[in-house]
Amino acid sequence: MVVETVTIPVQSRFGVTVYNSLLAHDPASDRLLVLLPGKGYTCHHPVLYYLRRAALALGYDALSVEYGFQIANAELDANSVAWMQADVEAALRPVLVRGYRRVCIAAKSLGTALAGELARMLPEDSVSLLLLTPIGGALQGLGSIPTLAVFGAADALYTPEVAAAYTGHPTIVCRVFDGLNHSLEMKGSWRESLAVLPEIIAVCEDFLRREG
Repeated sequence: MVVETVTIPVQSRFGVTVYNSLLAHDPASDRLLVLLPGKGYTCHHPVLYYLRRAALALGYDALSVEYGFQIANAELDANSVAWMQADVEAALRPVLVRGYRRVCIAAKSLGTALAGELARMLPEDSVSLLLLTPIGGALQGLGSIPTLAVFGAADALYTPEVAAAYTGHPTIVCRVFDGLNHSLEMKGSWRESLAVLPEIIAVCEDFLRREG
């Protein structure tokens, strides 16, 4: 099976052209992983990079999204979320014409604020969410969308009450990793950070396998 790279250009509301990257299988896949990065955690950072590798190995195509504000070196303001949402939707639309049966939206931190709205572009029975260090109300209002939320217990933005609120939830599962910070790493120890990475990816891989 061959994987080709397709560039998806978007004229961003931030005044720049964003070049998003689709890795697509030949013969065509019927499953798609959409990667929404964080503010400072791009699709080239470890968890998203290896998550994409795992998804490709499972037969998913993978759309890696970039944000216009990062390319423009712009500060986030009151308009930023709406502009980012519009840019992400513009990147996804031309990819969806490939006719995917299943779409998983994997988002990190800031990206989790966009993921739920993006999922609403799709039939509810065809989409799932993989939310890595979700922020704010990212887990609210998701309806019956199958969702895996991954937290680090040492993340300053995480509180145990968040995961506890979804204990026994029919469609939202929370996985909390002891000692990991907002980057899903062990602060001050690259060895421990690398050691836990396969476990994080394996949890995500199992979710992709089930939802694919």
